[in-house]
Amino acid sequence: MKKFAVTISSLFLLANPTLFAGEVFRVVDEDGQITFTDSPAANTKSETINLPAINIAIAPSPRAIEGNDEATEDEVPYTSARITQPLNNATIPPGQTNLVVELGLKPALQEGHLAQLYIDGRTQGAASASTTFSISGLNRGEHKVRIEILGADKKRKAKTTAVTFHVKQHSANN
Repeated sequence: MKKFAVTISSLFLLANPTLFAGEVFRVVDEDGQITFTDSPAANTKSETINLPAINIAIAPSPRAIEGNDEATEDEVPYTSARITQPLNNATIPPGQTNLVVELGLKPALQEGHLAQLYIDGRTQGAASASTTFSISGLNRGEHKVRIEILGADKKRKAKTTAVTFHVKQHSANN
């Protein structure tokens, strides 16, 4: 019975990642260098940073496959398409390996439409029915991201303006 209780407790702890989230501190040294850490040194001034909530993306529901090719509804034009994350001129700190790109659309992504992600003018993967993308492996420097909405006919229905962000990485030269 004890083994069962330990197993259930372990599964609960592993299933709840917010239990592992600790405080993040911003530390500025004598030279003005800023460091973010979870354990500041005792002899340094530090301030607690309040981080945003964990980003959770919900997968879109699978589309029903119909036997006929008849259109069920007319398309509604998009009134707004913009990248809501990252913000323009955002800096991605060293150590952050993934970047989440979120698309804000009005109205929501329509049946049969797909979103295509572009980074620095090049397509990233195949177009998908999701409005949230996770990218990794970016080199340091400035990058531009944009998204196009493609209709079932593969024609562009909407596009966002490009958002610029900067990836920082540690340098061995310092």
